Amino acid sequence: MLPLPVLTTVTIARLDIGHHLNRPRAIPIGAAALTGRVQGSGVHFHLDSFVLQPSDPAEKLLVWLDQRLAEEQVTIAGYQLAGATALLDALPGAYWSSGLRSMAGLGAQPVMSLSARDLRGAPLTFEQACLHAGIRCSRIESSMRFSAWCRSVTEQIDHQTQVDAIAAWRLIMKRLSSLDQHGARVVDAMDEHLAGWLRASSNGAASLHACDIAAIGN
Repeated sequence: MLPLPVLTTVTIARLDIGHHLNRPRAIPIGAAALTGRVQGSGVHFHLDSFVLQPSDPAEKLLVWLDQRLAEEQVTIAGYQLAGATALLDALPGAYWSSGLRSMAGLGAQPVMSLSARDLRGAPLTFEQACLHAGIRCSRIESSMRFSAWCRSVTEQIDHQTQVDAIAAWRLIMKRLSSLDQHGARVVDAMDEHLAGWLRASSNGAASLHACDIAAIGN
């Protein structure tokens, strides 16, 4: 199970700046983090996100990650974190980023990087893994995201990144529940707390996942 009683799942928002040339080239433009903190018999959740504006220096994203991943008593988790850290490592100031080092497994925190493959052994994208697991995630249309970001219309990008942070949490929990019976019992309890928080939250991304979980239960 979790090495520490605090888990933070991180997702990175990507912008494909080469789609118009049919040469996919992604750059990181934002991030979201969902933290679950075991406190007594309950779990306290906190969802936060950040999206760069076109006029922002890219270092602002690294600063945000540095601040969100500074706590040592936390397990950092996500889907294919190696790919995310490779994108972040290309940003100016990456050499000095403590958050980037933590995501890469070079900090004090334990790191859980989930990945999945299909029956032929081909790696699954995050969207494919969520579809296979029956978990809601964002459906990104590259040209629409590019156009919106260039016009500084970042609200939808922020929302989608939050949706994916919650989806990453659910993917991690699903994986942990398959490891052993003890893990399954702990995850069941965590899932109950998550579902309660999602239902009570006024956040749009949380509401989408609350509906998704309710639909699965019906």
